[in-house]
Amino acid sequence: MLGKRDLQRSFFTASCQLGAQNVEEMGFYGQMAKFGHRVFADEDFAALYCDNNGRPSTPPSLLSLACLLQHYEGLSDADVVERARYDLRWKLALDLDPLSVEAPFAKSTFQAFRARLSLHLQEGLAFEKSVKEAREAGLLPAKLRVALDSSPVRGRGAIKDTFNLLSDAVAAVVRAVAKKTGREAREVAQEAGLQRHIEAPSVKGSEEVDWSSPEAVSDFLEGLVRDCDQALSLAQEADCASEEVGLLKKVVAQDVEQEEGKKAQIHQGVAPDRLVSISDPEMRHGRKSSGKAYNGHKAHVAVEMDSGIITAVEMSAPGEADGAKVKTLLEKTEEITGREVGEAVGDSAYSSRKALEQAQEAGVELKTKMPAGRRGLFNPADFQVSEDRQTALCPAGHPSARRAPSQGDLVHYWSEEQCGECPLKQRCTSGKRRTLRVAEDFHDRRERERFARSPEGRLLLRQRVVVEHAIGRLKNLGAGTARYFGQVKSKVQWQWTAAVANLCLIWGQAAAAVD
Repeated sequence: MLGKRDLQRSFFTASCQLGAQNVEEMGFYGQMAKFGHRVFADEDFAALYCDNNGRPSTPPSLLSLACLLQHYEGLSDADVVERARYDLRWKLALDLDPLSVEAPFAKSTFQAFRARLSLHLQEGLAFEKSVKEAREAGLLPAKLRVALDSSPVRGRGAIKDTFNLLSDAVAAVVRAVAKKTGREAREVAQEAGLQRHIEAPSVKGSEEVDWSSPEAVSDFLEGLVRDCDQALSLAQEADCASEEVGLLKKVVAQDVEQEEGKKAQIHQGVAPDRLVSISDPEMRHGRKSSGKAYNGHKAHVAVEMDSGIITAVEMSAPGEADGAKVKTLLEKTEEITGREVGEAVGDSAYSSRKALEQAQEAGVELKTKMPAGRRGLFNPADFQVSEDRQTALCPAGHPSARRAPSQGDLVHYWSEEQCGECPLKQRCTSGKRRTLRVAEDFHDRRERERFARSPEGRLLLRQRVVVEHAIGRLKNLGAGTARYFGQVKSKVQWQWTAAVANLCLIWGQAAAAVD
């Protein structure tokens, strides 16, 4: 049954014993003591519990506050229980007796509560409550302006090279077959001759290979491929068509080149959408910039520009474009805040056609920075193109010699004679002649470039720094590295962390107003 906290606060709790002055000096913990009781009500979680049977549960509002503190400090579940027993700041935030060392809940109770949230799709409740707190505090305007951005999230799964990745995939299939047949994985591996993948933490570390010899490395890889085939045959015999079997097939296909009559070789280059971890199959190679690579996921965030409140969080694979989540972020923002989004702002990654189309579908005007042109060279804006896109003049005033359709666009070509004699050629092209692709939105993009360079545009686009500050707060709280496996759980982590960041901002402003 649903357990409830006593609304009649005891004189013997930490907040009463410490006094108002000491509570003020406790920072976020003191703010939770003052305002935390109004964020969660036990009735909010009624759907998670039976309404007429069983013993009363630990009040879910108490467990929710403990979850907030867990993400504020980045603690394990065991540490949460320890803090609740012995840490005066936690006793203050959770409204407990400061002289008692009795645990207010067990670790299993805390974990079961999170499982209930997951089963009932309530993992985002804390985040929604933090936005509601901002709305009730008057921090959200009637019509919202939001800034959009993304950030890399380093995955928790172990990153392996091709040899160990193949071995991990074989071991996963063996365990899946053992589970299917009701046997021990070690026994199944022994019978199939695959025990080295189960017994050793690293197949490379368990084998003696002359890594300086290409022939020895090739023989070692050939043996691993035979083990992969053996594992797949084992799964087929056991009628085991599990996810692990699909992972093994994908790893072999992406990392190994096999030709009839030749030894297997490691695939040169990186395969598209390459799987990098067996423990977290959703992790992918990502790149925040040309010099910064990572392995994991990508988080997408929407932030209200006037208040700095985070209004929406999404998660995707690193290779997915920022523009792919624009519509979702805008719609989630309106759903959670109960307010209309009037304007959205993003960096140049959001200037793509896909991003603009999604914003249009959501009924929101999206204004963005525009990609910088080639330094020292003429760019499309330097050409004069007619409204119907049929004629084009280069910066030297020469009309294009011909035009041709290409994938829905028009491509204008200047002749080698025109470009060869042109005094501006060095600033126009390094080839023999210049071409210009004119898309349907050519003039719209030129208009967006002019706005981005205007004083009004520069002023607006500078304000998007608020989303970078919000992401910085989230990363300071540990959101830059995933605590769990998979995109879904990583999104949950970001939602809890965003709730903490929002409440810190809201309660901090409330405390400043009182001062």
